[in-house]
Amino acid sequence: MRSRTLRLRTSGRRSAPGFTLVELVVVVGIIVALLSLVLAVSTLLIQQNEARQLEAAYANLSSAVQEYEQAVGRPIAYQALRETPLQGGYDIPNNPQFVGYPGGMETIYTSGGSSLHYNTGLNTGCSGLDSDGWQKHIVALMGLLQRTQSAEDIVSRIDPALILPVTKNNGLPMDSTDSLPPLTKMVDPWGTPIAVVFPGRTWRESDNDGSAGNGEFGPPDPDGTIRTVMETMVGVCRNGKVMFVSAGPDGLLGSRYCPDGQRKEAALDNIYSYEPENP
Repeated sequence: MRSRTLRLRTSGRRSAPGFTLVELVVVVGIIVALLSLVLAVSTLLIQQNEARQLEAAYANLSSAVQEYEQAVGRPIAYQALRETPLQGGYDIPNNPQFVGYPGGMETIYTSGGSSLHYNTGLNTGCSGLDSDGWQKHIVALMGLLQRTQSAEDIVSRIDPALILPVTKNNGLPMDSTDSLPPLTKMVDPWGTPIAVVFPGRTWRESDNDGSAGNGEFGPPDPDGTIRTVMETMVGVCRNGKVMFVSAGPDGLLGSRYCPDGQRKEAALDNIYSYEPENP
């Protein structure tokens, strides 16, 4: 009788229940949702940090330009298309052909027989995407600012991660010499060189009457200057002030003034140091 009762009690026990399929699906769903939330927050924080990094770099670079201009007592002289050389030449040529080191009209920098070449083509139409021709101007500007100690001191405040050496075609860095420092460029947080947009020279009456082959300049911009190629593509400068532009995460500069197409789309994520003038 005692053994029978024991058997009855043993057979009446239940096994500990496991997770059902529905419960597992719910748990996995919660984990995925939490991971997605963490990823979204992390992405937002990274984007905010990149924006602050670029904003600070723009501020320092703009200050360095102002410091240089105060030191030399005039705005940076940029060569606009079809312009006759001014007395003393230009600080920044319109199309600096690096082979070299940017200085005056043409200071060529070669090292060990190797030269630096940039693709200087720039698509100003609305078909196709841009080449990397805009990169030459930031190299020229960085070299120019090195000539004034006060401007160079301001440049040194820029996040070092955004200041990179310019390399040869084979990817190796340009070698410095006793008289010339190595070429540098400023890049955005995504590794693309910053575009520099210079305002053109002061507009003259002859620029719109066809004399001296300059009729194609048309009327002046709101700041009283002629419009340069980079302004036509990237953005029109305000008040004769140099403008800096990041191509954004996609690395494509594009053209904000195209009505539609690839180049218009590429320009949608451009990041400007200030809002360009309406064309």
